[in-house]
Amino acid sequence: MKFNSVVIRTKEMEKSITFYEKILGFKFISMMSAAPGKQIAFLTDTESNTNLEIIYNENAPNLAETKMSLTIQVDQIGETETFLRAHKVPIRSVPRTVKDGKKILTAVDPNGVELDFIEF
Repeated sequence: MKFNSVVIRTKEMEKSITFYEKILGFKFISMMSAAPGKQIAFLTDTESNTNLEIIYNENAPNLAETKMSLTIQVDQIGETETFLRAHKVPIRSVPRTVKDGKKILTAVDPNGVELDFIEF
């Protein structure tokens, strides 16, 4: 078994692509129309080879708050907080130290997906 990708459903495709490209540094690969009113954007994080699919479906019901979160490893949590604030990314939880001395900051993407930034 091999992990392939993370899928995020969105009602704002361009806003989501821009966020993951410009703020988090993912590389846009391609976009396809999977069906009438349904588009899928494919992005990748070239450092970790993690793939991200962003799906827009105009016929999908309203998106409820997600129970999913993404964890992103960073070198320096303080610099990450400064960067996110400069880009007006909503921060749910300021940096805090948890078990084993790890530092975590929680932010939110344009779709309400929690993003946990962690410094080991």
